[in-house]
Amino acid sequence: MNPTIETERLLLRPWRDTDASDALAIYGDEEVTRWLTPAMAWVPDVQTRHDVLRKWQDQDVAPVSHWAVERRDTREIVGGAAVLRLAPWEDLELGWQLARPAWGHGYATEAGDAVARWALHRGGVQEVFALVSPGNDRAVATARRIGMEWIGETDQYHQQKLELYRIRHDDLAYCEICETEEPADRG
Repeated sequence: MNPTIETERLLLRPWRDTDASDALAIYGDEEVTRWLTPAMAWVPDVQTRHDVLRKWQDQDVAPVSHWAVERRDTREIVGGAAVLRLAPWEDLELGWQLARPAWGHGYATEAGDAVARWALHRGGVQEVFALVSPGNDRAVATARRIGMEWIGETDQYHQQKLELYRIRHDDLAYCEICETEEPADRG
């Protein structure tokens, strides 16, 4: 199971079975999912979303992880974040998705930065990538604020042309969250 990560304003925690309605509100919004690569299959109801969350829980073996992104002050789930394997290679993708009402508050940057630092310091990897669909200016800005560098365009993932960003372990000088988190279970 993935660890809980605390930031100044957010709590990134494992998805729970009881989060299905919140997850459906986020991932059921076409404005959110149109940017996902690969495109996420439409989930019609809470029970099906519950099944997807359960599948994510079963797949989570560090460094692959899925988190609910929760505001610490209200405990409202405002999004999701993940570290995913990029098939057929062993590369890892950093992802973040927010509910529309949470856009423009810096939550994506805060969550993305925390997940990148966790993956690079506790997940035992040397680099993570972000894949950005052409035209997704918000994701480009978030990747840059996290400290990711643009590598170029690629079609090696998901059979579509995407912008590729990367951050490496050595790009991070200090990791405050890594001083307080328990090591990832590699087991």
